[in-house]
Amino acid sequence: MAKNPNVKATLEDALLVLSVWKTIPDFKIGDVSLNDFNSAINSTDILAKQHKNDRAQLAGLKANRDDKVRQLSEIVTRFRSGIRSHFGPDSPLYEQAGGTRSSSRKAPKRQTEAASTAVTPAPPVRIPTTGTPAQHA
Repeated sequence: MAKNPNVKATLEDALLVLSVWKTIPDFKIGDVSLNDFNSAINSTDILAKQHKNDRAQLAGLKANRDDKVRQLSEIVTRFRSGIRSHFGPDSPLYEQAGGTRSSSRKAPKRQTEAASTAVTPAPPVRIPTTGTPAQHA
């Protein structure tokens, strides 16, 4: 059996089987009768439609959630900026709000003198193009 069953194809196949089974209503598969099979089709169809509807609702919920997360993130950023501007970038309150105090930041690494002195390439040599070519004597 398939890992993830194809609902649409399975329901289509079940309806084909149902149309044939209706021609021989006394036929049974073990303890499964035509009425049992018909009710299984109906319940599966109802659940498939409910699942499809729930997926549409879930997509709407996800979009709403994402909007709220963006708004919340913006408020958090604005709060930290307000704490930083009011109490200073090195205040313990700013650190408690989730910011990094300026005294806790690493100092920038200095470039070495050899790396900062770049070798400049020599300008290209120009060859004159006017005049006559040299003759051998």
